[in-house]
Amino acid sequence: MALKHLSKLVFNHADAWGITLIIGMVALVVHPPFKLELVGVPLVLSFCYWLGFAVNDYFDAPFDGQDAKKGRRNFFVEIRLSRVHAALIFGVISLVLAVVFAQFGLRGFIVVVFGLSAIWAYSAPPLRLKSRPGFDLLMHMIFVQTFPFIACIVLIGFEWTHLDTALISVFMLTSLSAQLEQQLRDYAVDLATDRNFTTTVGAPTSAFLLKLTSGTLIALFSYYILTGIIPINLLPFGLLFLPMLLHRFFRGALAARPEMLGRIMLIAALLYAGYVSTNGLFGLR
Repeated sequence: MALKHLSKLVFNHADAWGITLIIGMVALVVHPPFKLELVGVPLVLSFCYWLGFAVNDYFDAPFDGQDAKKGRRNFFVEIRLSRVHAALIFGVISLVLAVVFAQFGLRGFIVVVFGLSAIWAYSAPPLRLKSRPGFDLLMHMIFVQTFPFIACIVLIGFEWTHLDTALISVFMLTSLSAQLEQQLRDYAVDLATDRNFTTTVGAPTSAFLLKLTSGTLIALFSYYILTGIIPINLLPFGLLFLPMLLHRFFRGALAARPEMLGRIMLIAALLYAGYVSTNGLFGLR
């Protein structure tokens, strides 16, 4: 298999599993003391999110293949796998994950079953919730950024705090706005090949909701910072992603977000997550 195909499979959704890693590290940092041995939890969850987006690409291949740009990015458009082979690979990986999460007992069992079920229900027929308007947004709100944070807390057994509640509200709004942005970006292709919230209510409505959720997110995060609910050392995460949020107000409804901007923000956020983790590990101030 060509190296370029493998890199496409690994890095096509690096923003998704990269964000998962950042969120997991934040969960560790805001529940001191920071312990290096716990880093394995967000790393495993990041792999799970890579798996989830790979499964989504597999079932999206027939649709993505109808668009040149999306087809080039989907590994499974060029590399075909039968349903039997795909199910076998998914089953083996799921079994390995079940063994990994088994060390957490019942909590691990609940997280892995809930997560794997969500992967299948979102992308695969007959449910394919991503093609059911309303459920597509709900699944993103619950699972894209919210679930990895909650999963870290549940698996490690952290005590729930007011800060956790605040961060969850931020993650839910971030996930919702990101999905609206993606649906607007893919509106023309989805209108001809699939069905989702934006193709149902129309691009103008989704564009309004995108601006509304983005503005609410900025206001809510600012409130949490000003009132001290979210500690000041997490402010740089908000500042790093602020340009992407503001960009939504000044571009056309169907215009795509600049890819380079997203990559720069992600790399910067990963580096800062490493910094605050080191800060927590060595007790620096």
